[in-house]
Amino acid sequence: MATIKTSKEEIVKKAYQVFRTKGYHHTSIADLSAFCGIRNAHFYYYFKNKEDLMLEVLNLVKQYFKTKLLLLIENDTLSSKEKLQQIKFFFEKNYHYDNGGCIMANTVLETALSESSFLATIKDFFEFLFATLKLLFLSQYQDSKAQELAEATIQDIEGGIMLMKLYKDNKYLMNALKRAEKLLD
Repeated sequence: MATIKTSKEEIVKKAYQVFRTKGYHHTSIADLSAFCGIRNAHFYYYFKNKEDLMLEVLNLVKQYFKTKLLLLIENDTLSSKEKLQQIKFFFEKNYHYDNGGCIMANTVLETALSESSFLATIKDFFEFLFATLKLLFLSQYQDSKAQELAEATIQDIEGGIMLMKLYKDNKYLMNALKRAEKLLD
């Protein structure tokens, strides 16, 4: 195999694509090496093991979502409804056009019973999503209702992503996103 020079960040970004489509347990270091165009041993220069790499991937995704969604939430030129519409487009872009569904949800389903080291990162990711949507819903709802709607919306979106992938039909995700938009009508 011809090898190429690559950085830790490039490996993490490429590993994300592999883990997202194959899952954690079904991805081997050999799979990752082939996709990244590097030797297996090169991974161990940057990462202790596959678990360490996966944790980096999950943190990358979490940081990406936080950065993008905070820019939307903190944009004072948009109304709450406009912010939610932008979040809708963000979710559509990230889940409709890419293979593999939500890596956070997939990883929970795959590793939760084993008390994996990923759970704290994944919980933090979802708590951030709940808090972000709650901020939008607070414009029209009391605190406890805004929290309830935020949690229900994320549950609906995650279910929509799963069904979209299962049936290869984006209507499930789009319907979940439309229901979320209607909450601010």
